Amino acid sequence: MGKKRINQLLNQLKENQQAELRNAATIYAVAQVAVNELEAIAPAVTPEAATAVQRAIAPAPSTPTLPSVGPTALTQADLLQRYGSYNGCRSAAKKLGIHFPKSPSWPQLIAAFSYADVFRQLIQAYAQQKGIRNLAGVQFTVTLE
Repeated sequence: MGKKRINQLLNQLKENQQAELRNAATIYAVAQVAVNELEAIAPAVTPEAATAVQRAIAPAPSTPTLPSVGPTALTQADLLQRYGSYNGCRSAAKKLGIHFPKSPSWPQLIAAFSYADVFRQLIQAYAQQKGIRNLAGVQFTVTLE
């Protein structure tokens, strides 16, 4: 890449940064005006109206607690010992429902196997907490981005 192109990209980056600063300032100004208007209105709200609003707001749904056990600390040697080879790891991952968009690297395989049990525990805890039935044997595909 030439010096001229680098300078051009740096200038464009500076312009983008300035535009972002202007946008942030505008958002802050609008938010400040909204806060000021709400503060002006707040004394006009009666306690009865505030209570009615609080009753109208439904409580937040409870979320399942995260498993107390964290991910298993695996290494490449652990996976090789369990599955024999890179291709053995790929086959085992496929059987567990772990899919990759392309050939995974060792760090991706290690992360996938490390977190597979944690994800399974989280889903089971959620299903038990919510009393979800009739899903035995059902598989879900979750894509992480």
